[in-house]
Amino acid sequence: MPARIPSRLTELLLLAAAIILALVWAERLAWRQIGALRAEITPAHLAQVTADSAATEQFVAATHSALARVRQFLLLSLVGLLVSGTVILILIYRRMITPLRTDLSESRAIIERQEKLASLGVLAAGIAHEIRNPLTAIKVRVFSLKASAHVAASDHEDLEVIENEIDRLERIVRDFLQFARPTEPKLQPVAATRLLQDAAALLSADLAKRGLQLQLELGTEGTVLADADKMKQVLINMIQNAAESTERGGTITLRTRVEKRARNGRADRVLVLEVSDTGRGIPPEVQNRMFDPFFTTKESGTGLGLGIAARIVEQHDGAIHYQTELNRGTTFSIVLPLAADHESQA
Repeated sequence: MPARIPSRLTELLLLAAAIILALVWAERLAWRQIGALRAEITPAHLAQVTADSAATEQFVAATHSALARVRQFLLLSLVGLLVSGTVILILIYRRMITPLRTDLSESRAIIERQEKLASLGVLAAGIAHEIRNPLTAIKVRVFSLKASAHVAASDHEDLEVIENEIDRLERIVRDFLQFARPTEPKLQPVAATRLLQDAAALLSADLAKRGLQLQLELGTEGTVLADADKMKQVLINMIQNAAESTERGGTITLRTRVEKRARNGRADRVLVLEVSDTGRGIPPEVQNRMFDPFFTTKESGTGLGLGIAARIVEQHDGAIHYQTELNRGTTFSIVLPLAADHESQA
């Protein structure tokens, strides 16, 4: 971090130098007034003043005026010192302390989430393995029964229901295993526009059937070191969540841009991938738990989608942010370091 703060320190040093110069100027003026007053107070001048009452009054008035000016300069210098000190403290807080507090809060949230993922992941892995074997046996038996010629039509419908539920359980088990044992991403330089275009191509037909409009707003081109398949998985999950939250006739917008954001105590150029919708928004009670494992508001959801997405993004040294407003929509932002910055940090 020390190598990343020079720009802020330079700004503060320049401001401090300007303030010091202003104070030196005020001090010089004050000493000039004092020097002029001392030059007037000579033995000959005092003898002349004491002999002439009018001259005495004039001298006293001039002295009082000079002292008043000196006091005014000193008072202004003190006020300037206090104001400049306050400004410096505010700048230090806004430029250095606030980003550090934000990074600390985000790091604490990530650590807490990772602890939950680690403890629940071990449990999920064991349960998933225990469930997968009997599920496979049941599925084979159901397939054999369906292939039998002696199955009645009503029984065939029941077997269809059983098979669908087995498929759902297998999907849950697959999510459990991916959640419990995430594989390391295979990082390659990937263009941000390609990630959004690929995700849009995969889901555009399904969104059109739902009566939703999918828009692409491709801003400044940027390249990231990413596992393209994993990042597409994250984007697909967010787009599907947006579609489920948006009524027919709504819009889902995919954006990409490069901007400066505070990361690790400095302002870095980052790539931002956004998934924005015009849906219902996220209620406050859901916001507090939506990244928790196994928490879901969907009837058929496993509650692992956003948890897995957050884990994938963290493996890419990135972060997920969101903004939401009830009945107005939600925007999820995936913030990733640019490829050049990522390599320089490695």
